[in-house]
Amino acid sequence: MVMWNILKPRTHLLCMTNMSTRHEGTDSTVFLPHSHNISEWISRRVSLLDEGIYTCYVGTAIQVITNKVVLKVGVFLTPVMKYEKRNTNSFLICSVLSVYPRPIIMWKMDNTPISENNMEETGSLDPFSINSTLNITGSNSSYECTIENSLLKQTWTGRWTMKDGLHKMQSEHVSLSCQPVNDYFSPKQDFKVTWSRMKSGTFSILAYYLSSSQNTIINESRFSWNKELINQSDFSMNLMDLNLSDSGEYLCNISSDEYTLLTTHTVHVEPSQETASHNKALWILVPSVILAVTLLIWTVKCRRAQLEARRSRHPADGAQRERHSVLPTDENPHHAPDNGEENTALSGRVQ
Repeated sequence: MVMWNILKPRTHLLCMTNMSTRHEGTDSTVFLPHSHNISEWISRRVSLLDEGIYTCYVGTAIQVITNKVVLKVGVFLTPVMKYEKRNTNSFLICSVLSVYPRPIIMWKMDNTPISENNMEETGSLDPFSINSTLNITGSNSSYECTIENSLLKQTWTGRWTMKDGLHKMQSEHVSLSCQPVNDYFSPKQDFKVTWSRMKSGTFSILAYYLSSSQNTIINESRFSWNKELINQSDFSMNLMDLNLSDSGEYLCNISSDEYTLLTTHTVHVEPSQETASHNKALWILVPSVILAVTLLIWTVKCRRAQLEARRSRHPADGAQRERHSVLPTDENPHHAPDNGEENTALSGRVQ
């Protein structure tokens, strides 16, 4: 007969007699038939509550063998590295959503160990989540974050690199490189590649590639990938017909269960010569028009002010001019003789 007994925190019994098995305790226990003098017991869906000391009793007609096994349970969900921009500052965040026991987190800048700026730990009960934040002080440097679970002997690595800025003219195209680091990358391992563009502090996905299905999804019509380069593990991309709004930061993210590789590019798109000439002409024309309109309005106001000043100095002359201007022609005494003489002359000619 073989029996497993857990001493803490609760008891499970597993017995076998003549190769027939029965178990007591949780439904997650499974007994594997023993071979020779070795018996095995497996608990599926293991939780942290399953930690403890297990004792195995092997009894035969000749002897009894007792063996103790210490079971420790670890948790290590895949960590991630994120790149964020807050106002004018840039940050790297290494985080793991669920981990146990507390992991070892190390930061390096250009392969030199440094300390993180901020560590956040949430969850009062095991397991817990951890965020480690680092302020990027050298944009020309490379940064590396490692998270190690010593119990499970698992290590995850995140790496960030900033490339030199690129200056392009409007309507041109730009090529942005993205190659994995050989120290971490394995083509046989499933991974995902994502290209994103940052605007107003948030990233919008341009395209992504899944190695497991060889699928490529493109969300930007001007974005292009070279399939031959992808087959060579080169995920560089091209962006055609640049607009002024394409200026900003572009992020390449290569991620797997064991690493995250981030590459950031900064692109500056400048107006083309035609656009610059057109804008220059507008900058000259618009102020000229505004100046001309301002001068015209000022001249009209000055003319009106002069007329008002004259009227205020000579009110009688102004009234007389107004009276003569409205007096009818037939009431003017100077024109009456002329009309009479004209009529007499006409009548004389008729005789």
